[in-house]
Amino acid sequence: MTRQVVINTRIEGGKFKRNNRIIKHAIQEFEGKEIEIIFKRKYKQRSVPQNNTYWGLYIPFFQEIILDAWGEIKSAEEIHEILKFTCNYEEKINQATGEIIKVAISTTELTTSGWMDYELQLKQFALDYFNAVLPEPNSQTEFNF
Repeated sequence: MTRQVVINTRIEGGKFKRNNRIIKHAIQEFEGKEIEIIFKRKYKQRSVPQNNTYWGLYIPFFQEIILDAWGEIKSAEEIHEILKFTCNYEEKINQATGEIIKVAISTTELTTSGWMDYELQLKQFALDYFNAVLPEPNSQTEFNF
């Protein structure tokens, strides 16, 4: 039996407009079971070129400038965590004390426009903290060995 199914559709006039057969089958599949229904607006996720630029250009760039600034070699995943915490977070406020903490948000949840905002944050972070200019995609990067 299926544990979970995700079905994309569109609602118009209070009715599902696509994938009705699959929706009907899912309802039959879960007959007699407790289920959880989540309605979530679908957005375009970041594109493959955006993802390739991030992991192939931005992450190595930050590895290089962090090595220069801190003298530390960081893995791609460590850099990714640093960038999420620094540039893609939400602030949570303790109402009793007014204390604020940052909670990193997964970049996989970003829409294409949200990703563009994230890239702007990355550029600003590189400039403000490291006095470095984040390279543009398809630009030539020079590494000095």
